[in-house]
Amino acid sequence: MNLKKVLHSAVFIGLAVCFMTSAAYGTELYLPDVKAKPGDPFTVPIMVDAVDNLSGVKLVMKYDKELLVYKGGNKSNETSSLMHIINDKNPGTLIIVMAGAKGIKGKDFPILALGFEVKKDITGEKITKIEITEVQMMSDQLKDIKCGIKANSITISAAVPGDKKSESPPVAEQKTTEKK
Repeated sequence: MNLKKVLHSAVFIGLAVCFMTSAAYGTELYLPDVKAKPGDPFTVPIMVDAVDNLSGVKLVMKYDKELLVYKGGNKSNETSSLMHIINDKNPGTLIIVMAGAKGIKGKDFPILALGFEVKKDITGEKITKIEITEVQMMSDQLKDIKCGIKANSITISAAVPGDKKSESPPVAEQKTTEKK
């Protein structure tokens, strides 16, 4: 077999794998990298790369309660037509449900912004993640939307004199816990 045929075969197989992967996950939820300092509030947007007719979302998220304190969550302009509930009764775990009668669509937009604060007594540099441990997305036709997940890092480093505060603006504290 000559080299040209081998290269063509390798390219074809690579493209086929890419297409199968993108078909398996039509959309991706992702959390961008965030940097913060002890005592700083910061915002983590839950981003979606592209979606059509999104009318329901359920997320279970885990964060390190020894490093971070959850402060509240707000919908974005794009998700303003959806109602939302954030259950934060168990520190370290967030259960988020969003729903609406009519689906929304768009590319590279936040579905929700979560506000956190780094605990003040953290020293040195720490790297943590907010993990999405469960995700379910649904269209307004009640069909599952397959979704991939990508969670990036939160880097916490002690303040250096003269440094500016965290680059991310804080989210206004909002009571989102369900009442019994």
